[in-house]
Amino acid sequence: MSMQLDLTFDVIPFADWRAGIAPLWNMEGRESRIAMAINGHGHLRYAGRELMQRVLFFPVAAAWRGQRIGWTSMFNVSDEALRVRGIYVLPEMRSLGVGRQMVAFAESLWPACFGRTLMYARASNIERYRRWGFVAAPGHALRAFELERTIDEAGVQLMVRERRTMATAIAPAASD
Repeated sequence: MSMQLDLTFDVIPFADWRAGIAPLWNMEGRESRIAMAINGHGHLRYAGRELMQRVLFFPVAAAWRGQRIGWTSMFNVSDEALRVRGIYVLPEMRSLGVGRQMVAFAESLWPACFGRTLMYARASNIERYRRWGFVAAPGHALRAFELERTIDEAGVQLMVRERRTMATAIAPAASD
């Protein structure tokens, strides 16, 4: 059964995001240990001072009837690519399109020059994210992840979605 929810989305304070997203990583009560951006697999293309100067982070929440029901975040890993960091929707609100809409809202905060969005998907969510338009990143196989001892998952897969369509990626010539 599908129901259309009247959702609102907001960029929220980092501390609120950490508290909301904590259940995704079994971090309840240890929210202060959740970092803003991570580079566990070497995706960040900035180093040193550039990290503080060039990486932007948007913590996002979805609300329904005035109550927060979902959390995600997005940050840039380069001048061309974004990364989704975590998608958590309250169990009773899952499979209603909340996660997909949150990611779309987070992407809408960025200009078109960021042409692709990356995410790590748990094995059990790969098919869901394929329906959202993500595909397995070329050359990246399912891999182990840091929570494999506490969360029953076969691993995580790097996935990518191109934000530009061919129509918008190629500018018409001046003579057209």
